[in-house]
Amino acid sequence: METVITAWFGRRPLLAVCVCFCLGIIINQYFRIPFGISTLLTALFISLSLYTRRSQITIIFILLTVVGMGAAYSKHCRTFPVEHISRLPYLDRDEPVFVEGIVVSDVEPRPFFHGKKTVFSLEVSRIKSPRGTKEQKGVILVNIFRQEDIRYGDHLLLEGKLHRPFNFSKKSSFSYREYLYRKGITFILSVKKIGFVKVINRERGHWLKDLSLRVKHRLSAVLREFLSSQDAGMMQALLLGDRYDIPKDVYALFKISGVAHIIAISGFNIGIVAYGIFFVLKLFSMPRRAQYFLTILLLVFYAFLTGGEPPVVRATVMAVVLLMSFIVEREPEPLNSLAFAGLLILLMNPLNLFNVGFQLSFVSVLSIILFYPKFWGAFQRFLPEIKFPPAGNKNPPWREKMKVVKFWFIQYFLQSMALSLSAYLGVVVLIAYYFHLFTPIGILANTVVIPLSSLIIFLGMGLLAAGIILPFAAFVFAKGITISLHVMVLSITWFLKLPWAYFELREISLPMSIFCYLLIGLFYLGMELLQRYRKSRRGVLS
Repeated sequence: METVITAWFGRRPLLAVCVCFCLGIIINQYFRIPFGISTLLTALFISLSLYTRRSQITIIFILLTVVGMGAAYSKHCRTFPVEHISRLPYLDRDEPVFVEGIVVSDVEPRPFFHGKKTVFSLEVSRIKSPRGTKEQKGVILVNIFRQEDIRYGDHLLLEGKLHRPFNFSKKSSFSYREYLYRKGITFILSVKKIGFVKVINRERGHWLKDLSLRVKHRLSAVLREFLSSQDAGMMQALLLGDRYDIPKDVYALFKISGVAHIIAISGFNIGIVAYGIFFVLKLFSMPRRAQYFLTILLLVFYAFLTGGEPPVVRATVMAVVLLMSFIVEREPEPLNSLAFAGLLILLMNPLNLFNVGFQLSFVSVLSIILFYPKFWGAFQRFLPEIKFPPAGNKNPPWREKMKVVKFWFIQYFLQSMALSLSAYLGVVVLIAYYFHLFTPIGILANTVVIPLSSLIIFLGMGLLAAGIILPFAAFVFAKGITISLHVMVLSITWFLKLPWAYFELREISLPMSIFCYLLIGLFYLGMELLQRYRKSRRGVLS
């Protein structure tokens, strides 16, 4: 076992570094080590790694240094300056205040009861309360309980009630307060329907982000123009990362069937976009590396078009790093590339490690990398034996053609099952921990939903392009999207009617979740040892 683990990490040094950096972030999260102590320990480990002569001990101290760096960096990112709004004393929720600042996010008109509310992030500059006026820094979340003509970069003066975020349920593993804190938000400003809202000035934001959001709004308008409100809401989630217009009953269907990952911009969606771009580029005669490079540029441009939201940026970074590995390496190591992408994203914000979307994206990709080759190798035994027609035979018999079609259909189904099972094995524990659901039907549902969602994303990209360039041809893509979305929803509804499709669970503790992942790790290790044993047996027999 020691040789397997050593060989496994020896060829993947970045994976070991990423794991240790994550361990440091986790230690800081749960033990709250002071910044001075974590920095001192990091310096001590660096000194010991330089002092020791034996290579194995040096490697251990280097990895401990990375753990210390993860803890120190995470602590630094969680420390706010003295004038930050998070250091405000307790405020009475019934005490109205005036807040001045600049809108630093996209403005979202979200549904609220029978109307809509306006939601955005505000970079605070000044707060006026009955106790006086104070210059402040930091970002707050603003809820205006009516629709307002507010845009990114607006300089606003608002009157409302300032309060700390609350948690929706004490029993839930999800903490709304912690979720906002990881985004740097520690207060929420609630503005009533009749509350005071004044736009002091416009276009005070960064011009590049402003342009990005304007393009995103134009694309959203194209979707709303050619699709029904329900279908447009689904497509906005699939293509642009905006989920607030998805009907609640449809979202519930996707959630309990285990396929909710497709209605949020993630590594899966970006992967489909990357594949579509690469497929189109293959039609032109250009070197393979040039195709990868252009795919990277277009992916970055796509992230820009979607407004550069954090989930899109995370998924794009992961895809770009994986594509770069094909450019700079002759034999790319997917785990090293995935670890490098993880390190880049955690350096942007170490608290991304505790983001549910980040965890689901990376664990699913990691699980596919590890388990797909093994499951596909096992499933290949179920493929029927077939002799393909000779290359020169242009008109094989009808029965031979049907055998080939049957072979490709079975192969596609088994590959889809191997892919779905691999991804599901990685995320099943996280879904149970965060959403209290066990969805065995998700394995089968994904074999249908993933190809359909891929088709829908391709059609959506075609609709966006046609809606801007050739509006008269956009209805073709719109009709295809409508039919495909309806087939997808009907398929999911049918799957959920099957017996034992899903189970609602009680709260699962964190130690239990870790134990389940240890079992999955032991399962992988057993498959790896069995594979090595079979290879050695073949070598002896030959």
